[in-house]
Amino acid sequence: MRFLVTLCIITLATTLQAQQANIPKVFTLGASEQAYESLNQSYSKTLLEATNGDIKLAFDQWLLMMKEMDEYAEQIKFDLNGVKLWLHVFWGAGGKIDHIGYLLRSDSRNIDAAELKAFFSSFMNRYTFPIKSDKPFNHYTGATFPTFSVKVNN
Repeated sequence: MRFLVTLCIITLATTLQAQQANIPKVFTLGASEQAYESLNQSYSKTLLEATNGDIKLAFDQWLLMMKEMDEYAEQIKFDLNGVKLWLHVFWGAGGKIDHIGYLLRSDSRNIDAAELKAFFSSFMNRYTFPIKSDKPFNHYTGATFPTFSVKVNN
């Protein structure tokens, strides 16, 4: 019985790894639901959990990453202004971005999908998120560019 359970667990883990290997680093949400589900299972910890429930820290670090994207786009002369999308980021435990899923919102300006994917790929290769965790983690939210924010202290 133990052998059968162990075999099932190994088979499931191998299947999940194989599915993840087929997921591009940058992908359009909805392109491969089964692979996307396996990512969600492997990166089941949320950004909020990775910050031990500190919503301010989670939000501030997310916002800083969006600003880094803005600055990087400016450096390489890539126009992100007017882009609005749903963004799902998957980080390894050390803070490196492993995958970015995105879906342009209907109110976004048009942008070439290949160029956007190339931008995200390039950004991923140079950026490390400051939050570290004992497990891989993820965050899903809307994003608009340019990033505007104002801190309000009470």
